[in-house]
Amino acid sequence: MLKKSTSKSALMVALVTGNVIWGGTVVHAEEPNQAFTLDPMVVTAQRMETRDLDTPASTTIISDKEIKDAGYKNVFDAIDNQLGLSSTGYGDAGQEFGFSSGRTVIRGFDRGTLVMVDGIPMNLKNYNSADSIPISMVERIEIVKGAAGTLYGAEAMGGVVNIITKRPSGKERVTTRSTIGNYYKDYNVTLASEDFMISAGKEYSNKRSHSNDYPNGSETDWWVGKGQTDRAAITARLSEEVSANFFYQNGKITRGGHKYASTPVDYNYRYEDTRMTTGLNYTGKNNGIKAMIGYNYRKANGFDYIKNKAVDSNARLDSYVFDFQKQWNIKNDSFILGYTLRRENYEGLVKKTNVAHRTDNAIYLSYDKQFSDKFKTTLGLRGEKFSDLATDKDILLPQIQTLYKFDEDTSWYINIGKAFQMPAVDSYFTSSNYTNLVPEQGWNYETGVKKLDGNKIYKLSIYHMKFKDKFGWSGSKNLGSDGKQYIVNKGDFRNTGIEFEVTNKVDDNWQYRLGAGYGNPEIYDKSAKKPEWIQDSGRLDLIAGITYNNKKIMSDLTFKYLGDREDYNDRQIPVRARLTLNTMYSFTSNDNVTLTINNLLDRDNYSNRYGNLDLPLNWKVMYEHTF
Repeated sequence: MLKKSTSKSALMVALVTGNVIWGGTVVHAEEPNQAFTLDPMVVTAQRMETRDLDTPASTTIISDKEIKDAGYKNVFDAIDNQLGLSSTGYGDAGQEFGFSSGRTVIRGFDRGTLVMVDGIPMNLKNYNSADSIPISMVERIEIVKGAAGTLYGAEAMGGVVNIITKRPSGKERVTTRSTIGNYYKDYNVTLASEDFMISAGKEYSNKRSHSNDYPNGSETDWWVGKGQTDRAAITARLSEEVSANFFYQNGKITRGGHKYASTPVDYNYRYEDTRMTTGLNYTGKNNGIKAMIGYNYRKANGFDYIKNKAVDSNARLDSYVFDFQKQWNIKNDSFILGYTLRRENYEGLVKKTNVAHRTDNAIYLSYDKQFSDKFKTTLGLRGEKFSDLATDKDILLPQIQTLYKFDEDTSWYINIGKAFQMPAVDSYFTSSNYTNLVPEQGWNYETGVKKLDGNKIYKLSIYHMKFKDKFGWSGSKNLGSDGKQYIVNKGDFRNTGIEFEVTNKVDDNWQYRLGAGYGNPEIYDKSAKKPEWIQDSGRLDLIAGITYNNKKIMSDLTFKYLGDREDYNDRQIPVRARLTLNTMYSFTSNDNVTLTINNLLDRDNYSNRYGNLDLPLNWKVMYEHTF
């Protein structure tokens, strides 16, 4: 099977190599940092390019410049520091160990975010890790919170994240980067030309003797060994209308620990994780057609040195996607009609009989009606048909959006839509009775105001999420016949909240951002002796950032706070407060050095509810030179 999968991958690579989707942005290689704007163009929210102020949804745009200024370690790190996101990992910046996977979480709904790169869905068995995308190849990240299922289908329960990569266009140049730190180092080289960009690099992480909050947050004292990750990426402009991409990653890491319980247990694992994403995109200049074909692959292979055997969860996953849409413009109105075909495959590497696949076909439409200069309405509808081992499922997803412009710089929107998610494709092997599993589904309701006031932009949103049959694990007190937890429909989920954010470009040198959010994410735990609504995620979310920039020096201080977090094992998860300082000095136009200090408060910040920790106070120094 490995040879077969590899040959499929090789075929895809032969067919493609470069950038993708709905509006891949042209980036001149000699000008990697685009001009800062408070009202950027957004392509993900409506599958067409629209000003942020004219987009009837809650959006966050993380530009290439913001990524560099803040010193984000990877894509997960950049997403995790935004308002309304409380992502979970198994260590710093989304650390993963096989299928102990980091996940992007929007507004408290775990495993309910669709993550894409240039429109290619990254989700595999309902996990949405974007670890294989080098941060240096990212042009911008678009986050759309709220209803997104009508345009993007399954898994966009809380929203969608689209990682848009750089498209080459400019003179030839070579950029080298070296990073050293007390926990991390990397080496990277990027070649850019008018038609392609190629990036290759290695990353190394140091060992940690204690990687979780033992004994407070866990009865197991975990350690993490040294890790290494190899990366390669290509983006190519094949013509003015056709682009392609290819991303590859191979990582190795060890993890172990000692469980101090009535019956002590030792753990010692080695994980190897191989990932690949590739795609080909067509964007017609004059015909309103956009088309994409993509392929996503992951193989997680762990070995248990205590039991001297492969880890049971080892698996090979892949998915194929084809999407075609046509847009018609009729005076001030627009109409989009599209078709999506996706197939996801699962193959267990230990239990060879565990083989599954899922196919879904979808037709979607979106009609944007401009009633006047001040008011427009968008109506959307998606019909999706699923076929897999358990059952066939037909889903219909409606959506309505309205936008009212008080003036050119102030808009009020309403966004209401239905969303859903099927059980993970391998749930049939991790559930005691998979035929009883039903899809998660429900509604997102949101209204908000966006106001541009000179060099300031204000965003206010009020939302309500109401979903049925949320997935979760059976719980340590409700194990299957094999003594393991299994996937169940835990209960209904709801969350009502408010978010407010302001960004102010004070002058040419200073800029700041402040944001606050409060929600009440709850799940109806029907497995309890007395079924009741219980808190399911953190309630309070705060962000702050201030940036100073002149011709030679850039310095950025960012703060992310998660408070009033949920209980786990009869203990409240501690507050997470992360303060980061990133300072860059440019010796010349081709040479700069950057110092990043993370977790300045040196806190034991929980990266998940299970007691895994972010790194303590840590630093890294990066030198970058362009030839």
